[in-house]
Amino acid sequence: MPYAIDEAMATALVTLYPRLVQRSPEPVKVALQRLLDEEHARRGVPDATGALNPLALTQGTLLKEEFDLSTHAHHAGWTLGALIADVKGMIHVNARHGFPAGDAMLRAVVESLRAQFPGAKLIRLHGDNFAVLLVPTSGLSVTEALREPTRSRLSADARAALPAGAEAPDFTLALLELTIEQPTHWQVLGPLVWGELERAYTLERMGNAGGLQQRRLQLGGFVPGRSES
Repeated sequence: MPYAIDEAMATALVTLYPRLVQRSPEPVKVALQRLLDEEHARRGVPDATGALNPLALTQGTLLKEEFDLSTHAHHAGWTLGALIADVKGMIHVNARHGFPAGDAMLRAVVESLRAQFPGAKLIRLHGDNFAVLLVPTSGLSVTEALREPTRSRLSADARAALPAGAEAPDFTLALLELTIEQPTHWQVLGPLVWGELERAYTLERMGNAGGLQQRRLQLGGFVPGRSES
């Protein structure tokens, strides 16, 4: 039996996304669809490229299993590697070949990264920016030696998805090794990892990375035991 939305609820829904719905003839329907899309993203439903939305990392349970399976086995800290790949000049690809070709190329980028790093978690940080998380259970680690082979294969796979004769795109690649000491709960990992991914990419884009970036965060969140009287 369908559920009727009263006027108060409809107003509340529209208020959530004022810019999104302002020109729509069906603002309530648009707002409901956005809520549904965001919930799917949190639960780890891949987007059109095949990658995961950042909400799966920051608000979802993407790293819960990693915490449960690997945290207590890493006494020196919970460590993961990350490779961030950003397509250079995506706006020119869309302008020259059309958005359908650009979308196909992004899907090829995701497929290429997944093939190169099986078992990793793949996040779409931004429209043409992807992060591969080499989580502990993947058995993979990040090194500077990954940079050029990854770039070369990405360019070849992306070019293969474009029309014949198209120029191969280049990529900005950032490499990060992140260690978090004493994480108290899996819910703290996602937002911390997201912030460090953004930081690592920004430093690489500005030319201040200096190769593989290594970061160690000390949380120190354990409560000391009560002293006995």
